[in-house]
Amino acid sequence: MSSIGTDGTSDPIIEVIEVDQCFRTGFWLSRVQILHKIALKVPRKSITGFLGANGAGKTTLINLIVGLRRPTCGTVRVCGYEATTPEARSRLGYLPERPYFYDHLTGEGLLNYFGTLAGMRKQEIRTRIPEVLTQVGMEHARRLELRRYSKGMLQRIGIAQALLHDPELLILDEPMSGLDPTGRKEIRELILRLAAEGRTIFFSSHVIPDVEAICDQVALIEKGKLVNCGPIGQFLARGPLQTEIAFSNLEVAKAKEILELTTMREIPDGVRAVVSSQDSVHSALEQLIAKKARILWVTPIRPSLEDFFGKGGPHVA
Repeated sequence: MSSIGTDGTSDPIIEVIEVDQCFRTGFWLSRVQILHKIALKVPRKSITGFLGANGAGKTTLINLIVGLRRPTCGTVRVCGYEATTPEARSRLGYLPERPYFYDHLTGEGLLNYFGTLAGMRKQEIRTRIPEVLTQVGMEHARRLELRRYSKGMLQRIGIAQALLHDPELLILDEPMSGLDPTGRKEIRELILRLAAEGRTIFFSSHVIPDVEAICDQVALIEKGKLVNCGPIGQFLARGPLQTEIAFSNLEVAKAKEILELTTMREIPDGVRAVVSSQDSVHSALEQLIAKKARILWVTPIRPSLEDFFGKGGPHVA
């Protein structure tokens, strides 16, 4: 089983064991397999990004984790309980990809409604509403009708309802989908704050920079198969290590005599070049200095998840 835990000693908060998921579709109810032998462990108190293209199977697996469906075969456990049991559901909060909220309700009214559905006591709901609104930065919109909310505000109130019963695990399906850059930044910062409180966050996305910016674990699914999973640093450490050197006071023609320098391009202050091997950086700098070049900066080029997404990537088991 693939594990994205860091120490392997604590019980995983999510455990998916050899899960297949099939559906019947079309006039003849043909059997279509969506998930293939998914095996995954998610550690507690982590931010885990679940990456995959649209249609890769992210939402299907999330539906199994939150207990909305049973797998065709295999087992899904949350906090040690089978995912469809009340014990598992009470320990997680869930924001679906396309939630539907009654737009005539206020933010406070929505939370009261969902708290009642969750079986919370009235006094508990009254106590928790101002707390979760403060957590998501929506206390100012407490009595504002949802029809007047922006997309970012709706995402925040959706996270508030997921937090209402104080779960230790948050499952967020595409929480930044459709948001503008400012809205995405706000949701990323909110996820980081919630994780700092000790919660486990598991969220799906097809936007790679969002995952890379805040996650410490990542799982990658392609066509219903889990192809990679592990600490994000293990993905990035396996990539090609390059270094960018910027310099001035040296013509490009002269710089091309230095074999270690590749992909050179002129910039207003001089020239930017890439050294593809870490072992060649010292030699390239020595030759630039010998040619009287003025070094502007030397910057490592860190690989990104985009370098691996859609290419299979390095397998992290």
